[in-house]
Amino acid sequence: MGSPATVRDPIDLALWGITAEVEFLPKLAEFWTHNPREADQSSFPYEWYDLMGQLETLDRAYRAGRMTPEQAERYRELLRKLEEALPIIERLGLTSPPVSLQP
Repeated sequence: MGSPATVRDPIDLALWGITAEVEFLPKLAEFWTHNPREADQSSFPYEWYDLMGQLETLDRAYRAGRMTPEQAERYRELLRKLEEALPIIERLGLTSPPVSLQP
C-alpha cells in the first residue's frame, strides 16, 4: 500500500485528465484539418467517449457534494471550458458532454 502522499484521488485524476483533453481540442482540430488521414482520427473518438463517461461520474460526485471545495471549483471551470469547446466537439464529430454544463 502506498503512502498517503502517493495515493491520488480518483476525482483529481479525472479532473486533470478531462481538462487536459479539452484544452488540447483546438490543437487536435487543427492537426486533423492539416492531416485528415491520420490514425488518431479513428481512435480518439473512443477515448473521448470514455472521458465523457468519467465526466458523468464527476457530475454525480459534484451534485452529491462529494468534492472538496477546490475540486468543485475545478469542476465548474471544466464545465465552462467544455461549453466553450462545444463548436470544436461538434465539428470533430465527438460525443457531446452527457451532463448539464451549468453548475
